[in-house]
Amino acid sequence: MLLALTLAAPGPAGWDHAGYDAEDSFYNPGESVVNAGTVGGLAPRWSVALREKGGACGGPSAPLISGGGDGSVIATDERGISSYRAMTGRLAWRFDWDDPDDSSTPSMAISGGVLVAANTDCQSMSDPNGRIVGLDVATGRVRWRIASPVPVASFVVDKGVVVISGGSPSDEQVTVAYRATDGREVWRKALYEASGVSANGRLLLVKGKTTTAVTITSGVASWTKNRIWYAESATPAADRFLVSDGTALTAVRASDGAQLWTAEGKQSALIATDGRRVYRSAERTVEALDMSTGRRVWWRQLPAVAGQPVRAGGLIYTGGAVLSAATGAQVGTVEGFQIVKDGRVFAVSKNRLTVLAP
Repeated sequence: MLLALTLAAPGPAGWDHAGYDAEDSFYNPGESVVNAGTVGGLAPRWSVALREKGGACGGPSAPLISGGGDGSVIATDERGISSYRAMTGRLAWRFDWDDPDDSSTPSMAISGGVLVAANTDCQSMSDPNGRIVGLDVATGRVRWRIASPVPVASFVVDKGVVVISGGSPSDEQVTVAYRATDGREVWRKALYEASGVSANGRLLLVKGKTTTAVTITSGVASWTKNRIWYAESATPAADRFLVSDGTALTAVRASDGAQLWTAEGKQSALIATDGRRVYRSAERTVEALDMSTGRRVWWRQLPAVAGQPVRAGGLIYTGGAVLSAATGAQVGTVEGFQIVKDGRVFAVSKNRLTVLAP
């Protein structure tokens, strides 16, 4: 049964998805304070130790920011999830998994005042289950819970809808959509596998050897192609997907599935885009591709394995080296998982959350 959805009015801008937006662009267009001229002067403003637990399955990941720079920083740890005041680092609330030893690091996103977190059992290989929980962003109070019979292999939140997808040796592949406000099921599609990227409410689902674009609020299909495409990112304007098929990176027009260009050998799950370039990490290299053609603009080899690229303030953060987005030249170093918002870098490294500013 389909449920009618009421879209909440947008609140103050934060960093409410792991990839900044539902497109997983990993691009904050509003940052200007932390740039090539100031990144060398970053200094800690506050720092907190994230909770540890021996034997825990999950752990730290890149944080989220709720309600802009004066809101809260929400971070995963080995026991669950913790929320801190963005300006001071003061603890606001904590949420614990029932069994941290059997709970993976969750995927998270914020929608309409609800923090949605989804993860999977760690102990079972043949029949793992998933769980989804909706927490009040301000208080950490549980608003709703869902026990999923399938593991959460992909996760995306957009337009007030949560979509998870997964399968196991004991459970057939399925994609299910829930309402973010209360966890009510909106639609489901058996045997379909979803990518964790939404291009302004359009998702890509794979079934067999075909890929279908559906609307996140209804599951209604808009086009199907005889290709296997997994969305890794989408442009901030949401006019195209960046997809991989295991051998190449391809730009696909979101509205009709038209293939715009293909870069052979450039498949990667570590992609960011600002609409002009695609930034790609692979092993110890980072490169920029022209969004119009897929051709290389610059390439940089790093002293260590590169992490997820994050684009903000004319810079590319790679988990260590900070590069110029225009040239690839190294202009600084910031370690750990990073997001950049309102003149501050929020970095998670070695079970510690640190906020830096010039």
